[in-house]
Amino acid sequence: MFSIWNDFSGMPEALQKVSGIIRSSLASKSPIIGDGLEGLFNGGGKLLRPGLLLAAARFGELQEKHYKLAAAVEMLHMATLIHDDVIDDSPLRRGLPSLHSRYGKKDAVLMGDFLLSRLFLLTAEYTSPANARSLARAISVLCMMEIEQNGDRFKSNISMRSYLRKIVGKSATLFSLACFTGAREANLSPELCQRFRRIGYNIGLSFQIIDDILDYSGNEEQTRKPLGSDIAAGLVTLPVLCACALIRRGCCGTFFPAPPLPRRKPG
Repeated sequence: MFSIWNDFSGMPEALQKVSGIIRSSLASKSPIIGDGLEGLFNGGGKLLRPGLLLAAARFGELQEKHYKLAAAVEMLHMATLIHDDVIDDSPLRRGLPSLHSRYGKKDAVLMGDFLLSRLFLLTAEYTSPANARSLARAISVLCMMEIEQNGDRFKSNISMRSYLRKIVGKSATLFSLACFTGAREANLSPELCQRFRRIGYNIGLSFQIIDDILDYSGNEEQTRKPLGSDIAAGLVTLPVLCACALIRRGCCGTFFPAPPLPRRKPG
């Protein structure tokens, strides 16, 4: 799970601590919640967002509260995954059956809501009111972009601007929040906090664009999801936008040579 962080001194150990906090927070008397969420967490996530939060915090004073907040950010990410799978009717998540495939959509949505309640408990206790407001705004943006994306399914007139706005809301917002929160709670200067916000924004934007491209050109064993799932769900992403632009410009012959036109008979 932590292999991408092995080159960063102390990070695997720090993320192991974050994992322990998440497992403790997921504890429930309900066997469905316990088994379902534990299985999702053990599905091989890379803990990118918690790692970025802790990496930003290490530029100042890394404190115990950073581990709690890193856990909260990952739990928010996990909740969005559950709800995304329900909306997209995705059969797999990280190569394993998705929660709604195993327990039904009603229980899957409730498990996502349970995660949200747990992360709010963590943030209420360990973060400042300003960062709590930032988290609430992030959740609001995530929900709005999901609603907008759902309304744009199977529409061919999506603009590049609209696509970028959606991936900012769906992905870049959470990466940006992680970096900014880590820096702000480490008491870095406002200028450095804004720089970390921008770093997270750029990483999140790049991450989502690469993910959208891999949905067409990736390896299913590596991506751990069926190729072409976006287009099957009616999601117009960057590869489709680029292909449509080429067709409008008459450039598709560069990739797919057109057959010769029939010769007109003289006279």
